[in-house]
Amino acid sequence: MATTRDMNTKAFCDEVYAELSGVAKKIKDMRDKLESTYGVETDVFDSYDRHLCELADYIEWKLQILSHACPYDWKGSAEYAENIVSVAQIEKAEGPEFSGGYIGG
Repeated sequence: MATTRDMNTKAFCDEVYAELSGVAKKIKDMRDKLESTYGVETDVFDSYDRHLCELADYIEWKLQILSHACPYDWKGSAEYAENIVSVAQIEKAEGPEFSGGYIGG
């Protein structure tokens, strides 16, 4: 059963998600327009491309964080599911496994 607080939180998450997604899309569109207008071999493209890409990536990162802060059943959480990991998994060491037991004296 959903509480009023959960419904308000979901509504807020929806609003923030929609606005930030819109901003990220506009930034990506600006980058595409920059590329089509000036070409990738120009000084103008070199000056702004990296910054626009970093802004879009930063907003995407914040949307991932938002998806974890909002209720589990929030509609935007499906886009950033738990099985999508943005950090590489640690490689397992070859050889025998040792217990990290008590070493003290």
